Amino acid sequence: MFQNKRFKPYLLILGIAAILIGTFALSSIAAQGQPVFRIGVLDSPDGSLTRGAQLAIEEINNAGGVVGADGTVFQLQLVIQPTTDLPTAVANINQASVIAVIGPESSQTILGNRSLLASLNVPLLTPATDDTIVVSDASKRILRIRAQESLQGRALADYLINDLNAASFVTVQLDLESTVSVIGFTRAASQLGLIAGEGLLLQEGVSIDNLVAQIIRQMPQFVVAYGPPELTAQLYTTLRQSDWPGRFVYNRANSVIFRNGVQESLLEGIIGVSSWSYTVGDESSQNFVFAYIRAFGNVPNELDAAAYDTVYLLQKAIGRPGALQDNLLAISNFEGVQGTLNPALLASGETSNNVVVTELGTFGAPLAVVRFVGGQRVPLESSDFVRETPTPRPTATPEGVYLEITRAVQNVRTGPGLNYNILGQLQEGETARVIGANIDFTWVVIAFRGQNGWLSRGILDVIGDRNTIPVIAAPPSPIPPPTATLPPVTATPPLPQLPDIVISSASPPRLTIGSSFNVNVTVTNAGASAAGPFAVAVTFEPGGVFSAINLPGLGANTSTNITLTGVLAGATGSQTVTIVADLNQQVAEGNGENNNFAYQFSYVADALLLTTAPATGTLTLNELGTIAFDGSGDDIQWGGGGIAPLGSTRLVLLNNFSSLASVHRDAIASANLQNLPIGNVQAGMLIGFLSDSGAKHGVIEVISANPGVSITFNYRTYDS
Repeated sequence: MFQNKRFKPYLLILGIAAILIGTFALSSIAAQGQPVFRIGVLDSPDGSLTRGAQLAIEEINNAGGVVGADGTVFQLQLVIQPTTDLPTAVANINQASVIAVIGPESSQTILGNRSLLASLNVPLLTPATDDTIVVSDASKRILRIRAQESLQGRALADYLINDLNAASFVTVQLDLESTVSVIGFTRAASQLGLIAGEGLLLQEGVSIDNLVAQIIRQMPQFVVAYGPPELTAQLYTTLRQSDWPGRFVYNRANSVIFRNGVQESLLEGIIGVSSWSYTVGDESSQNFVFAYIRAFGNVPNELDAAAYDTVYLLQKAIGRPGALQDNLLAISNFEGVQGTLNPALLASGETSNNVVVTELGTFGAPLAVVRFVGGQRVPLESSDFVRETPTPRPTATPEGVYLEITRAVQNVRTGPGLNYNILGQLQEGETARVIGANIDFTWVVIAFRGQNGWLSRGILDVIGDRNTIPVIAAPPSPIPPPTATLPPVTATPPLPQLPDIVISSASPPRLTIGSSFNVNVTVTNAGASAAGPFAVAVTFEPGGVFSAINLPGLGANTSTNITLTGVLAGATGSQTVTIVADLNQQVAEGNGENNNFAYQFSYVADALLLTTAPATGTLTLNELGTIAFDGSGDDIQWGGGGIAPLGSTRLVLLNNFSSLASVHRDAIASANLQNLPIGNVQAGMLIGFLSDSGAKHGVIEVISANPGVSITFNYRTYDS
């Protein structure tokens, strides 16, 4: 797979339908005259998915390209679109005629935009790990290119229990998006016999200091944290400043943001989990790491590796006869950087079940300590990254006094108190010679990194004659001692033992009045027991359209997809309705029945779009350029920084809407439309129109406006 050639990235801007699409390609493509396959990437131009894919494409194109099933040789090309404006990114990629799309990396981006992403109508290969993404995919086009969250949680639990002899732990959840991850890890730990302490949740009215105080009360062996890296760094730092002696676990321990937020001397020993680490020692991984460093000047992460593997999976699928999606799902035993990839042998839509558990080293590198394929351990295949073993404790003699660390870690401070700064840490089993103590022997002093280091006497063993130790005066206190307040902390509720039926998601965000609609709903049993028969129902507006589905049952911790249908009647506008889980309360649920009414589905009920011409799209007009939105007579002209109506066209500035997605037909029809130009047009403006024919309403959303040069905008035109 790896080609030992120098990597030379070039950027080529590809013009398609007057839209500039960020495209990565080799300068030799045009010269060779070879046909091209384009691959979309939903990521920033310097993002991990982009760079991993760029490296793979460079290697493949340098080796001659991709050979199709009929023997035709193709070059590969990237169409890169950032996700900051996802509708525009999807529209641009659609116009580029891509064969597949890599990304986006965020689970929330996918779960919140499934209908939009489905409109790409090509395989979507995402590194997002939320367990519900693939099972709730109605389009059946989403493939996951990294191990899902439940597999990572299982590997982490296995390592804590079987390698570190964990007996107690507490989960700390710092955002709601981490709920699936917390539940997955907690369930895996419980199945392996490790019982969680009182789980903690950061929410309104609860601070990091509150959480730390509660952890100190429980004194667990391990804290397992989930959430944003900047908050997690704050939690961990505060725990260490409070002299909590346990081990810290964070699934995103290799995050640059997290590591930059933690003092370097405190990084060693933090446990993480991911789909891959650059310290894995097999040949495929190391070849990839060296190639990536030569190309980009820094080390790759797990997203780089996933995107790199994905391009090679696409290469293999392109070489087979048949549909690309089917070919991808039929691949088995493919040796990638992440490990063996097996789309044909895994659950539909999954390509990888490779997981690596890491521990941060002295300077913060994520050292691979164990690998898993599914639930089975596999060798690390290298001895290059063996952790340093603690120095054996020396035998105490009358001439010396020694201490031994008896907790997982213990802080070494600049003075005898929690108000003194932390110099670093010693690990369990490490020893050091005691050179002094305070007058009451509650703190002892060692030589540490060129200065005196103080350790609390109460949580370590001292061996030798303490009467021989000199008294050392405490240095000036740098900061006043902290005063902690301990208001109640809200605990994360344990996984209910009974069934718990909830609605997880619903889409699309726009329904057409007067036409039959389909709303795709994901129903989840979040409890630990299977549920019997139940119904899901909703009354859609406008028109009071009742729709319901009876389900025969649902297994514990599983999800299913249903489709609610109907025809809306009435005025257009924004709507929010309640989708009710377990309509008739047939299921005895562990969390009661209140959350059956918790899911609020928001959408825009809108009029039918134009059918005689393109109803939506993105356009660019040059200076004095015109456009006919309904295909009959020009409607507007761009010039001098303004938009002028032509003929009988009417315009109105829509100030009461935040985006194109929120505008509906009746809002335009009821506005004060006038045959007057709109000047000083700027990005973000929403402008309603009534076409020159006097029959079609529509709206444009300005993307960019350059007076005297051009304007680019999104638009939507209704059938009336």
